[in-house]
Amino acid sequence: MKTTKNWTRRMVGLLLAFTLISTCLFAGTLAKYVTSASGSDTARVAKWGVAIDASAVDGLFKTSYAKDDSSYTLTADTVISSNSDKLVAPGTTGAMAGLSITGVPEVASRVSISVDTTASVLTGWFDASNAPYEPVLWTLKNGSGAVVGGASDVSFADLKTALNGVSIDLPPNTDLAASDLGYAVSWRWPFSTSSGNDIKDTFLGNKVPAPTITLKFDVTVTQID
Repeated sequence: MKTTKNWTRRMVGLLLAFTLISTCLFAGTLAKYVTSASGSDTARVAKWGVAIDASAVDGLFKTSYAKDDSSYTLTADTVISSNSDKLVAPGTTGAMAGLSITGVPEVASRVSISVDTTASVLTGWFDASNAPYEPVLWTLKNGSGAVVGGASDVSFADLKTALNGVSIDLPPNTDLAASDLGYAVSWRWPFSTSSGNDIKDTFLGNKVPAPTITLKFDVTVTQID
C-alpha cells in the first residue's frame, strides 16, 4: 500500500515537472518581440514632349512681292519671279513667321540657335569696283517683338552673330509656347536711298549669275543636367 502511494506521488511529481517544462518551452515559442517594415516605390519617366516647327524659315523669301507705289495700276505685284526661284529686289521686304516651340517638359531645358556658317552666305554681292555691297538690312526679334542682340537693320554678319547668341535656360514645367521663344528674322532692301546706290543696285540686278542669299540655322531644345 505504501509502495503504491509513493509511486503515485512520483508520477504526480513527474507530470508536474513535465508541465512546468512544457509551459516554459511553449512560452518561449509563443511569446517574442517582433519588429518589421516594408517599402515600395514607383517612378515614371519625366515628360519631355518638346516639338519645334521650323517651317516658318521657308517663308523668309518669296517668289513675288506686292506693290508699294499706289500709282502703279497694272498688277498687284511689282516683283514676280519668272520661275520658281525666290527673289529679293530694291524696295522689297520679308519676314519669317516666329518659330513654333511647344511642350511643357518636366526637366530644365535650354533653347539655343546656331547658324550654319558654311551654308549661310552672301554670294556675288559686289559692286562694279568689286567692293562688297550689301544693301539688305536684317532684324532679329523674339516672340514678344523685342529686338534681340541689338540686331535691328544690321548686316548679314551681325544677324548671324545675334542668332548664334540665342541661348535661354528654362526651369522644369515651363510652357515653351508661352515663353517668348518665337524668334523671327526679317529683312528689307531700301528703295532708292541715293543715286550712287541706285547704280550699285542696278549692277547687282544685271550680274550673271545673280547674287544670292542663303540663311540656314538650327534651333535646338536640350535637357539641362
